[in-house]
Amino acid sequence: MASHRLSLFIIPVGAALLAGCVTVTKPEPARPKVVAADGPAAIADDPLPPGLSPKFVAFITHQGLSDAPAKLGEAARLTAAWSNKITYAPDPTHGGEPVPGLLARLYVFGPVLAGNPSSGVPLDADGELIVGAWDLAPRAAGKSPELMELWHIDRETAKKFRKTDFMGSGYTLFLPWSKYNVDLKQVNVVARFNGADGRCLVSSPETLSIDHSATLQRAAEKVGTARPDLGPDLGATPTKGEVRPAATVEAGPK
Repeated sequence: MASHRLSLFIIPVGAALLAGCVTVTKPEPARPKVVAADGPAAIADDPLPPGLSPKFVAFITHQGLSDAPAKLGEAARLTAAWSNKITYAPDPTHGGEPVPGLLARLYVFGPVLAGNPSSGVPLDADGELIVGAWDLAPRAAGKSPELMELWHIDRETAKKFRKTDFMGSGYTLFLPWSKYNVDLKQVNVVARFNGADGRCLVSSPETLSIDHSATLQRAAEKVGTARPDLGPDLGATPTKGEVRPAATVEAGPK
């Protein structure tokens, strides 16, 4: 299990994220940092990984969540829209080498108040964000999902992730995934918002069937077995004795 504190990863993502089809422009450089544990948080017979900071323990065990009804202007609900496609962004700590990660769009909604048509909309919330990912593969052996990764975005950094789209104000996140591997099939993802005013909300867990197409394409390009501009048939390396048709070029009008 890995944990990270995120510096600024900004990726312009439009409404396509909500539909599960994302077109991503080139991200700005970012610098993920490993979070140092504040002190041993696990106790004897505690299933949590040892050394987690208290805020991660609170996230995993759902401690401190707000149960009092929200007032106008207060956070009432956290909604997350996830992309199941692995996306790559440059990592300046490794010479700009692209790293794999997940994309998400988070909204903090205010309460819906009777007779107030302007209520129940996304807020310009002030607070920190925590995200967790669990591998669901152990379920096949009758075990609990395995905690793979934790991400923490502090208040000041979270403000820089805040962007407005057709839904309203929200957070656009790229989460660098150090434990990612191409054998992953499904993961559970959950986000938490810890407001500066003390209100804490968690999103509904969501299962993502991971799309590895970007990883497979990168691997194919590295070994020279694919050329996206020619298509899979013409781009792949022919086997011994195999004859491939040559690409044809149609001449324009003379």
